[in-house]
Amino acid sequence: MTPEETSRLSFDEVDGAPEDLIAQVALLTRQVAELQQVVADRAASGGEGQPPLYATVEEWVRDYLLPGYPRPVGEVGLVRWHWCEQWWRHDEAVTRLTALWYGWEHARLEMTGMLGWLRELDHHLPMLLGPDGPFRSCAPGIDGSTARHKAPTVAPLEQAPEQWWDWWDTE
Repeated sequence: MTPEETSRLSFDEVDGAPEDLIAQVALLTRQVAELQQVVADRAASGGEGQPPLYATVEEWVRDYLLPGYPRPVGEVGLVRWHWCEQWWRHDEAVTRLTALWYGWEHARLEMTGMLGWLRELDHHLPMLLGPDGPFRSCAPGIDGSTARHKAPTVAPLEQAPEQWWDWWDTE
């Protein structure tokens, strides 16, 4: 009896032939081991070879994040959450949203990957949309009002004296 024929046997068809039952158990054991290896390989590769579901961070923000996780945004000082329709002009927002997108693309391929990703989202949303976030001075156009984008103010910086960082060089 071939392994293929053995794999199609039901227990009623074995009719007490122990060698047929042993062959079927051996075949099923090999198949289970092969499937476990496939699952382990996919988990280890993080879904490598899988194309992203969204082609760009902009597409992901527009089609997934904003509709999937709506927050009440509005005029500065009137709401808890701030948003800028020109979010792509804020470097911090682009960095955080890109990291969230990459993480989401990876997490969606894992059985429980979204659990960790949701913790990341819960951390980054208040950083992005909160009163100290990159959109703190911006306001979306709501109910016919004009959207407002204000570039964040960069903190002043004084250059360190020459040779200040020499101690850092460990060559």
